[in-house]
Amino acid sequence: MSETVYQQVQLQITNAQAGQNIWIDLQKVTEPVAWSTGPAFDGSGGINITVPGSSSALPLNSFIITASSVKVSTVSSGGGGGGALSFNVTLYLVAQPGIQNFSLRSLSDPGVTVQAQVGFAQPQAVNQTFSQFPWGK
Repeated sequence: MSETVYQQVQLQITNAQAGQNIWIDLQKVTEPVAWSTGPAFDGSGGINITVPGSSSALPLNSFIITASSVKVSTVSSGGGGGGALSFNVTLYLVAQPGIQNFSLRSLSDPGVTVQAQVGFAQPQAVNQTFSQFPWGK
């Protein structure tokens, strides 16, 4: 079994409206890479969804993660405007040692803003075309 390396990524979603879909695609650049729950250590890894500055629940219809995409679907408001939704999804990428970069793009509904923070780097915008991100240390 070959060794793998993990990198934490926080996806910051803002300006999503009720009933909208958020879809982030992952593409390898130099080495194979996939979304993951993280290293198998007690107290480490996993997937977290948080709503900063709010005690209310996030109205999710579905939350699907595959090796190459993260898809979030919010519940329609049913006529009552609830305002824009903002939330963070923290998860991991897994790859072989030696990976240097990967690419992300957002196929989210219009108006949704997505940023990705890789490790401790500054968040970068994720747009409709693939943007390259360094793996980090």
